[in-house]
Amino acid sequence: MSNMNKAVVIGAGIAGLITARMLAEYYKEVYIVERDELPTAPANRQGTPQSFHPHRVLPRGHMILERYFPGYTKDLLDHGAHSTDTEEMVVVNPFGRVVNRPLIASASSSRALLEWVLRRRVQNIPHVHFLTNTEVTGLMSAEDRQTITGIYTKSRSENKLEGMLAADMVIDTAGRSSKVIQWLNSLGFMVPDPEVLKVSLGYSTRYYKIPPQLEKEWRSVVSEAQPAKGISTGMLLRIEDNIAGTLLFSAGGEHYPSAKPYEFQEELKNLNALEIAKIVSHLEPLQGPRGYRTPESIRQHFENMEDWPSGLLVLGDAFCSFDPIYGQGMTVVAIEAETVANCLEEQRRSPQPYFERRVLYRMQEAIEPAWWLSSIADLRWKGVEHVGAAPLKGVTFAQKYIDLFTKKATELAAYGNSKFYLTQFLMNSLVLPPSKFFNAEILTVILNDHGSPEEEQLRAELGVQGPERFQQRIDELIPSFDAAFDERLKDVLMSVEQQ
Repeated sequence: MSNMNKAVVIGAGIAGLITARMLAEYYKEVYIVERDELPTAPANRQGTPQSFHPHRVLPRGHMILERYFPGYTKDLLDHGAHSTDTEEMVVVNPFGRVVNRPLIASASSSRALLEWVLRRRVQNIPHVHFLTNTEVTGLMSAEDRQTITGIYTKSRSENKLEGMLAADMVIDTAGRSSKVIQWLNSLGFMVPDPEVLKVSLGYSTRYYKIPPQLEKEWRSVVSEAQPAKGISTGMLLRIEDNIAGTLLFSAGGEHYPSAKPYEFQEELKNLNALEIAKIVSHLEPLQGPRGYRTPESIRQHFENMEDWPSGLLVLGDAFCSFDPIYGQGMTVVAIEAETVANCLEEQRRSPQPYFERRVLYRMQEAIEPAWWLSSIADLRWKGVEHVGAAPLKGVTFAQKYIDLFTKKATELAAYGNSKFYLTQFLMNSLVLPPSKFFNAEILTVILNDHGSPEEEQLRAELGVQGPERFQQRIDELIPSFDAAFDERLKDVLMSVEQQ
C-alpha cells in the first residue's frame, strides 16, 4: 500500500467510472478494462442491459458525484437533460397525494447520457487509460495466492490476443456479470454463500415525445405500489430532449408488466395515479415497451472470508445488487467508492494490515440501510423471500411503521406541512440515517391517529403501551445503522430539522 503505482478497474460503466475517478487521486496510473467498444456519443451499450430503462441518482449520490465531477449537472443540461429546479413531482400513494419539488437542484437524464458525461470527464484525466474491446479472463496472483498482482486479458478482436496487466490494486465493477467468484474459486478461495432476496421482479418501460403544449406545464408522477392488492408501481419521468419515460414495476413473479403496447397502456389505467394513463394518451410513443426481469437481488459477504486476498476489491452490483425500482444502485456505488477513498486516506496516514478486508467490512456497513430498506419494501410482495445466514431484522414492524408514517405525512402535506414527508424522502435517499426516521419522538406523533387500522396494527406489533418504552422497543426491533452515517451530511440534517 505504500507503493501505490497502478490500479485496474474492471468495467467502464458508471460504477467503474466513479471508481476510476476516485482512484486517480491515489494511484500514479489507473487502467479501465472494458469488454465493449465505447460509443463516442450517448448510447445504450450491450454490456449494460438495464441502460434502456430509467435511472435516478438519489440526493446522496448527487452530492458525491458533484465532489468527484464538479459541475457534471451543467454538462448534462448542456446536452439536453432537464433541470429539476422548478419541476414539481406528484407522488400518489394509497393515502393520497403529495406535490413536492426537489431538495437539491439536479438534472434528469437517461443512463446513457449520464455515463457519457462522466466518461468524458474521466477520459480527460491524463493518467487514466481505457482498454476497450478487452475481456478479463482471470486474476494474476503471487506464488502463495494471497495477493492479487493483476489480471489476465483477451482481446475481443479477431486475433483474440491474450495478455497480462500487472497492478497493485484490482477493483471489479463488472456488475451482475462479474466472474470474480469463479476466479477466486480457481485460486482456491472458498466464497461464502451470499445473502439473497428472491424477488422475481419485472418492469417494462416505454418512451414518448412530449408535445410543445405540455412542456411548460409538465409534472412528473410517481404512483406507489399496493402489493397486497397487486397494484404495480408506475412512474412517468422526463429525461433529456423532452422525452418522457413511463415505467411499470411489480415483484413476486405472479405478474410481470406487459411489453405489448395495448396491454401496457391498459395496465397504466390500474395504477393508483390515474393521471399517468391520461397524460400518456397525449404523448407520442417512440417505440414499443421493453421489459426487464431478474430473479434475485444478491448481497455478497466477502468480508467473512478470513483469507480474502490483498490487492482485490469488488464494488457495485458485483458486491451487492439492488431492486432497480428504488433508484439506489448508482448512489450506493458512489457511497462505496467514497468509502474506499476514506479507507485509502486512513491507510496513507497510518498503514495497517488487512486493508482490503477492512474496506469490505466498512462498505457493508455503508450499504446496510439501502439493502434493508429495499428488502423491507420488496418483502411486501407475495412470493418474495429473503435467504441468508441471519434473518432480516424488524421486517413486519418496519412495514407497519412506514404505513402509518406515510399516512400521517400525506395528511400533513395536504395542509402545507411537508417536514414529515421530507424526512421519509431523505431516509429513502440515503441522506438521513434511519434513526432520524425510526425513533420515539416520531412514533409518539404518528400513534396519535385516533384508532385507525394502521395505528392498531402498529400498536400490536410494538407490544408496549407507554411512550417511555418506545425508544427501547425500537432499538430492539430495528438495526442501528450508526456506522453508515456520514459526518459530512450534518449540514443537510440541520437544514431539515430547522424546517
